[in-house]
Amino acid sequence: KLTPYDLFIIGVPKLGPKLDSDEIEDLVNYVNNGGSLLVVNDEGGDYKSKNNLSELTKNFGITFNNDLLFDNKYFSKDNTHPLIRDFRSHFITREITEIIHSNGCTLTIEKSVENANTEVQAIAYSSVNTSWHRIFNGDEWIDESVQNLPIIGTAHYGLGKVVALGNLSLFSSLNESYGIRAADNYNLIVNIISWLLNKASSEKEKTIKPIYLTVPIEQDLYYWIKDLLNNGNWHSVEEVINYGLKLVKSNMKKQDDNSKAQTIF
Repeated sequence: KLTPYDLFIIGVPKLGPKLDSDEIEDLVNYVNNGGSLLVVNDEGGDYKSKNNLSELTKNFGITFNNDLLFDNKYFSKDNTHPLIRDFRSHFITREITEIIHSNGCTLTIEKSVENANTEVQAIAYSSVNTSWHRIFNGDEWIDESVQNLPIIGTAHYGLGKVVALGNLSLFSSLNESYGIRAADNYNLIVNIISWLLNKASSEKEKTIKPIYLTVPIEQDLYYWIKDLLNNGNWHSVEEVINYGLKLVKSNMKKQDDNSKAQTIF
């Protein structure tokens, strides 16, 4: 059912109906076969929004905590709008220095699900010393002093990708203090969508489908490539760069093979 779609987005369904087991199975299979999935929850996680998104995302090693994140020092507007500045190296976090996590929940990352088919990680965390959360423990809401909680989770599952985060305002609000245009929120959204859409739909396609990157090139190299193009030696910048990378890859493989041969003898 979902095969024609490159990206499927679930944005905080509230008040039911919840995802049934067949729908969850369809979504998991969709990702496994090469689909991309963006799942957005909000304040209080599944409990407050009355959804069961964690029943879906736990298949990829991610669950939404039934909590609300606060930060008493680093925030925009008030302490329910924490500034997130702790990022791990990832395509999604490139050129991101600060985002606003407005009235949002945190995540739990379950590394035990990792295998040859599954890889999961958190790429953004709350602050180390000043963040805390209000969490529903099954009976009541309690305040806990916990820091460095996961904010954004990513997963590779089969041939597909998943991104999960618990902050709807980042996508839907126009408020200058915490919405789409606040801090690096907009750039984060662009990076998330770009990463999810850069994918292969089969093992074979991984070797033939291009991945689009934005990387800086030193000026002298850029003008050298431009001269090559002007002289008609090459057809495009991509052709030059890919040829160079293939040459480097070939030379490095030869060096590795020589090193292994010397070790044997």
